[in-house]
Amino acid sequence: MTEENIDFSTMASNLGFDEDEFKEVAQLLITVSLTDLENLEQGIKENDPDKVKDAAHSIKGAAGNLGFTELSNCAETIENSARSQQINELTSHVMTIKTQLQTISSALSS
Repeated sequence: MTEENIDFSTMASNLGFDEDEFKEVAQLLITVSLTDLENLEQGIKENDPDKVKDAAHSIKGAAGNLGFTELSNCAETIENSARSQQINELTSHVMTIKTQLQTISSALSS
């Protein structure tokens, strides 16, 4: 996902929002997901798969509901890894989530 290919107008229309309403909800997604991301990273450091799974599940659901499919899919990968107790190899996925949240945030600011 790049800033240029985020079409807030179409995404809003798909959900029955006007663009400004959608952007407000997307900003809330960023705020909540950053907290979830902190919890996810803490869960990895503490070797707590349940904490990782719960945080990833939250990001997955919120992103998916708004139509941010790539972000949702990445969070789902982390969630599935945590369900399998495999949380040691998630660095690249965590970085992808960070990058995608930053991309959405930048698009909201422009």
